[in-house]
Amino acid sequence: MKKLIVFTFSFLFSISLFAAAPTAAELAALSLDAYRNALYSFDSMDYGKALKYSEDAILYRRQQVEKEKQILKDSLSAKRVREAGDSIIAVLDVLKDRKEKESLRIINTYLKKKSIDYFDNSVVKLREYMNSMIHYPEAHKLIGDIYRLEGEYKFAEDYYLLALTNSNVLDVPDEKYEILYMLAEISRLQNDYPKMEVRLLNILVDDKAYKDKALNQSMLHTIQSNKIDSMEKFFTLYRADSFYSMDAYTKLADYYYSEGYTDKSVQFAALAVICGFSKISDTIEGRNSNYEYTNLAGFFDELILYDDIEKWAEKNLLWKNFNFLAKIAYEEGYDVFARSLLTVLVRWTPEKYWQKEAVLLLEKMGL
Repeated sequence: MKKLIVFTFSFLFSISLFAAAPTAAELAALSLDAYRNALYSFDSMDYGKALKYSEDAILYRRQQVEKEKQILKDSLSAKRVREAGDSIIAVLDVLKDRKEKESLRIINTYLKKKSIDYFDNSVVKLREYMNSMIHYPEAHKLIGDIYRLEGEYKFAEDYYLLALTNSNVLDVPDEKYEILYMLAEISRLQNDYPKMEVRLLNILVDDKAYKDKALNQSMLHTIQSNKIDSMEKFFTLYRADSFYSMDAYTKLADYYYSEGYTDKSVQFAALAVICGFSKISDTIEGRNSNYEYTNLAGFFDELILYDDIEKWAEKNLLWKNFNFLAKIAYEEGYDVFARSLLTVLVRWTPEKYWQKEAVLLLEKMGL
């Protein structure tokens, strides 16, 4: 019996020694599966498992990329491949002739992810990008989310910053803005409002509407003109399509108002309103080819025909933003603009809470 046990153990040990290590493609699949399991566990509020799976995803990703780098290094060291130079196209041709399938698969995987133009047809730049791919920013962000929910704000901040540092390898580039929003939220939770302001402004670094001084000055001039038709001109003349910035506009408008910077508050409130208005206008026009903006009341009349648009507006605080713009415009002395806007909101706002607030704001103005 003892001999059988020893033989069995030796046999199993020998199998483990000669078992094939996972390939780069298999490691990529393991990493993706682990990340998907982490998301599922997070959604199920099993944060312990979510953390474990996230760490597994990061480990597998690192092993995958290290293996891919070594495979390419070996292939590119061959004389014929070196003679092809730095051109990805030329190198691919040589690798095809040499039937180096795994190296071809690796290069084509990265080209599919980012395109040959992204790398300027340069093997060197592709390999530099692979160095960044060792990191897994989506998994780092998820770990940050876990620590944030657990109240471990310092750990959460560290993981969000790590994800942001490597945001160039995100599968969905715009997820960078979500990470910035999370960092701003961490600052708010820690009552560090100046840092929150900086992080919200970082979201707007590439924002065309925010950086367009002519647009911002024109919008403010229209509000400040305080004429009978200024409100309708505002919604007729201006558009903004930086929708990922909308929440930052809203938060900054509130922050500057609370700090007494009403001029900045008006600017961001106007951007928040016109951005949400533009989004809905584009959606309506895409669904109803006969629709054309004529006035704000007609816009609301059309909007309420679409439940999903109405829900989107409520979720993104559009009704709150409309009321806030009217309120701050009134406080700044632009009462004609404010009254004109509130008169429409009282009649047409589909969300009862904000409709009632519009009524109260009008009453405070003496109407």
